[in-house]
Amino acid sequence: MQNILLFISKLLIALFLIRFHANLYRLGFNPLAQQLNRHTDPLVLPFRKLLPPSRYDFGALAVAGIIALAISLVFTAAIHASFGVFIALFLTLIINTWLNTIFYAILIIVIGSWLQTDPRQPVMQIALACADWLMAPLRRIIPPIGMIDFTPMAALFVLYLAQSGINRLLLGGLID
Repeated sequence: MQNILLFISKLLIALFLIRFHANLYRLGFNPLAQQLNRHTDPLVLPFRKLLPPSRYDFGALAVAGIIALAISLVFTAAIHASFGVFIALFLTLIINTWLNTIFYAILIIVIGSWLQTDPRQPVMQIALACADWLMAPLRRIIPPIGMIDFTPMAALFVLYLAQSGINRLLLGGLID
């Protein structure tokens, strides 16, 4: 039961993080982004009214944070853990879900490039919006060699290093 709850919470957090990235890259014309906004607006709009107006969709991040907070609280109470464990679980849940979302976005980009999918296709636009913050600087550093772009491989390596470092930093004391 705990695994199902954790999976559903990570999925919900990922949806709100995808909404944040889609709105950051102004994909309001994208039909998938429109559907995502329409279905998540009841939870996000109250926070957008409370927060100062901005280009960034901080309401989506607030809802993702509240979901992670609630799940961390449930798991911390279930194991009767300390406040430090609660903070570590909360940060790990948010950051790992965000990094996993970017990981899957890069995989979609790579598979789409193999299948020669149009970058204007709705799923590709959202995947590019989620991963562009990492891939664009790496593309400036790593030039393509012939027809092969090594940027996704480098981005996946950076994500792996970041995720393992964060897990070791935050959860190292819990596992030892």
